[in-house]
Amino acid sequence: MMDEIGERLVWHYVPFTNIPIPFGGVNVDTIANTLLAMVVLWGVLWLCVRRLSWVPGRAQAAVEAFVSSFDQIVHDALNPREKGEHRRYLPLIAVLFLFIFACNSLPLLPLPHVEEPTSDLNCTLALGSMTVVYSNYCGVRRHGARGRLREMLGPFWAHEGPLTAGAVIGKLSGVFFFLPMAVVENLSRVVSISCRLFGNITGAAIVIVVLGSLTYEMFTPMFLDVFLLVFESAVQAFVFAMLALVYLAINLEEQGG
Repeated sequence: MMDEIGERLVWHYVPFTNIPIPFGGVNVDTIANTLLAMVVLWGVLWLCVRRLSWVPGRAQAAVEAFVSSFDQIVHDALNPREKGEHRRYLPLIAVLFLFIFACNSLPLLPLPHVEEPTSDLNCTLALGSMTVVYSNYCGVRRHGARGRLREMLGPFWAHEGPLTAGAVIGKLSGVFFFLPMAVVENLSRVVSISCRLFGNITGAAIVIVVLGSLTYEMFTPMFLDVFLLVFESAVQAFVFAMLALVYLAINLEEQGG
C-alpha cells in the first residue's frame, strides 16, 4: 500500500487522440476529487442555511458562530482603518478554511478512488500561488503600484533629497539587491505555505497506512482515521488560512504609499 501513496491517474494525451497535453498532462484524480469536495461543501452549507430564521436552529447557529469567529479573527489581524473594511477579505479566509478542510476530510466518504486533493503538490501549489498573488494585489490596490514598487526597491528609494553620488548608489543597490530579495521572499512564501500543507497531509496518510499494516487494520487505524482526517484536517486548514491572513496583513500594512 505504501507504493500506492502519491499515485495519480494522469492524462498525458487528449483522450482518444495522440495530441499531447502541455505541462505534464492533466491529473484526473486530483481534479475529480477537488470537484467532489466543492460539491460536498456546497451541499452541506446549503443544507445549513436553506431555512434561515430569526430564531436559528442548530445548523444555522453553527454557521453563524463560524462566521462570527472568523470575522473577529480577520478584524484583529488586519486592524481595519474603517468600520467593516475587513469584511472585504473575510470571505477569502473563511472559504479557504472550509475548502481545505473539505479536501482534507474527503477520504471519510465511503467511495472508491476518493483521496485528499491536498496530498497532491499541484493542488497545494495552486492554493499557495493564489494566496500570495492575491495578497500582493490587495497591497497594490491599497497603496498603488508606485508605492508597492518603492517598497520592493528598498529604503533608499524613499529618499527625496538631491541625487548625490551616495543617493544614486543607494538607489542602484535597491534595483540589484532589494528587488531580487523581494521577489525571492514572495516565491518562498508560495513554496512554504504549499509544501507545509502537502507534507502534513501526505505524512498523515503514510502514518495511517503504516500503523494499519502493523495492526492489521484493527482499532488503532480506526481511531487514527478519525483523528487525522478530522482533527488534523481542521488544524491544517486553519494554519493555511491564518498564513494567508498574515500575508494579507503584511501587504496591507507595510507598504508605503
